[in-house]
Amino acid sequence: MKEKILAILDTTHIGVFLFIIFIANILDATLTIIWLNAGIATEANPIMDYLLGFGELWFFTVKISTVALACLILWALRDFKLAKLVAIICFAVYCAIIIFHIVGAHNAGLSLSL
Repeated sequence: MKEKILAILDTTHIGVFLFIIFIANILDATLTIIWLNAGIATEANPIMDYLLGFGELWFFTVKISTVALACLILWALRDFKLAKLVAIICFAVYCAIIIFHIVGAHNAGLSLSL
């Protein structure tokens, strides 16, 4: 099993994962602000909730900047298996967050269609 995981990490190119993480983060920040303004959600992260006290611009800027910096660091370390593993885990977490937003919108009776 360990050999299979290592083989996958050897052939993984994390650029696509990092790009999707970055875009998903922007989507998460935007939807979070929408849900907060609509009064149908609260910010689960206490640090980000604290930043919301300074305004939505602070929240959005810090959230996007932090994840962008993390993606840049992972990109710089892209040849290391651990960086690839972290990117894959973050990708999975952000997929779950976006699914959570979609399910939450559906449960709240909102439409995400354009």
